[in-house]
Amino acid sequence: MNEATACRKRKCVRISVTREDLRDELLKRTTYIALPARADREDDDDRYERLLLTADEDPWVTDRLQEAGDRVADVVSAYLLNEDCSFDECGHYCLTLLLPLDTDQGIEHRVMRLVREIMVLYVLMCWFCERLPEKFHYLSLQYNEAIELLRTRINRRTTPVLRPIRTY
Repeated sequence: MNEATACRKRKCVRISVTREDLRDELLKRTTYIALPARADREDDDDRYERLLLTADEDPWVTDRLQEAGDRVADVVSAYLLNEDCSFDECGHYCLTLLLPLDTDQGIEHRVMRLVREIMVLYVLMCWFCERLPEKFHYLSLQYNEAIELLRTRINRRTTPVLRPIRTY
């Protein structure tokens, strides 16, 4: 079955997230977390500096974003149109999903927000693993909840799923 035929029988949803958008969100969130840490520890200025994501950590962040993208692809693998789920040379992470026609309206925007959130939470979770273990556990719970919400959203239907029944 070719791509055009598959898209006619199902709803074709394209999800795209940019690396720069994810980095901006990561910087905002780490800055937000760093400010209270500095207020609590006025004498510990270097802790404040270490909490902010810097340009030196760019390769590490890029690797964690790809890992997060791979995890998202694993969750939606049953609906993927193509298997290439990585950042392209322009810095876009794209997924094309083939969802049943009875999937909720507006699923694109909800799934795109969830994919973006999952990727940001994964990087923050890895980042805080060694730096602030108490934050790591909180972010780990948020990450797992977002993964489950993605599974739920993708499988939600406007009509019940009918399965054939054998009668003997």
